Amino acid sequence: MNFRIIYNQTEDNIVVVGEFEEYKHEEQLMEFLNLLQKQNFYITFLEANIVPRNIVEKLFTLQEDGRCTIFVLERYLYSYLQNLGIKCKYTEAHWCFNKLENKLPNEKQTLNKEDVYIFLNELNNVYGYDYTDYQIDSISRRINVAMIKEGICDFALFKHKVLNNQKLFHNLFLDFSINTTEFFRDPEVFALIKNKILPYLDSYNHIKIWCAGCSTGKEVYSLAIMLEEAGMLGKTQIYATDLNPYVIEEGKNGMYSTGTLDKDINNYRNAQGEKSFIQYFDITKGYIKVKSELMKNILFFHHSLLSNGTLNEFNLILCRNVFIYFNDGLQEKILRNFYNSLDNNGFLVLGKSEGIQRNNGEKYFCKYDEKLKVYTRIYS
Repeated sequence: MNFRIIYNQTEDNIVVVGEFEEYKHEEQLMEFLNLLQKQNFYITFLEANIVPRNIVEKLFTLQEDGRCTIFVLERYLYSYLQNLGIKCKYTEAHWCFNKLENKLPNEKQTLNKEDVYIFLNELNNVYGYDYTDYQIDSISRRINVAMIKEGICDFALFKHKVLNNQKLFHNLFLDFSINTTEFFRDPEVFALIKNKILPYLDSYNHIKIWCAGCSTGKEVYSLAIMLEEAGMLGKTQIYATDLNPYVIEEGKNGMYSTGTLDKDINNYRNAQGEKSFIQYFDITKGYIKVKSELMKNILFFHHSLLSNGTLNEFNLILCRNVFIYFNDGLQEKILRNFYNSLDNNGFLVLGKSEGIQRNNGEKYFCKYDEKLKVYTRIYS
């Protein structure tokens, strides 16, 4: 749904209905930004889960000046803005169902694995998202979290509500999404990429890299920094994909909390970064913002490892800390896709708790650095 603006001039109240869709509607966006020039007003985001970078910057400035009060109805946007230091008020327009009939659960429920699997099949039939090959224990834990948030003790009732209410499924989808990331996570892996993989790839005239399961983009920008310092960013195209469309928009915005800045700097140093981490960002009180020159050769887009096929012929693929949520059969399917997506001399980097032993991955890849979970494609 395209966003639209409702403005009540007598009450100085701006209401935004719908999602902002990838900066496609410049005239609407400019109209909205012009409204934000006003003095002292209320703004309510009804359905937006993420907002573009220029709006985030404007909201931050307005709050610094004490000129606006922000209300948010979607918890994803609420968390995003709060994380960037923008204070807002979370509210719900109405209850999706009568919670008074159910006592709030104060502990996780024991879910039958067969019942959970049946539920996942029904989710796929109704909404088209297939979670049946995810690790069942991990999925069960996340269903428990969702039930607690919605105040439902009974799994059968929760299942019925989700299958008949797209809003509830949307919330469950967010709970299923795994978005843990940081700049230069596992610095020794980035040091290996810097010292061994990038010098090899530098012989290519054009380099293509895929960050699969990129989350909010911190790993993507970490790679871009290393490529910039190696003088290789200009001839590299980075594809950054994730199943969750909202983390993709976060990645495009390139704005992150300053709360982890000390750790970010330390990770960068341990990854053998050559300059100063903060030189790649503009810094405000609440957030750091990736400088535009670092973003030029990065393409963020929505993509499912489960249902989408081969993307391109890449020189390097990173898919870190994603496999731990999949069963062995799905891991093999994705490894086969990665095999078909790499050139003959391509590299694959997995997470530190992942590998190619239990999922028949040795049919497709051989070890380059087993300790750091780096592999090379077997020649076809």
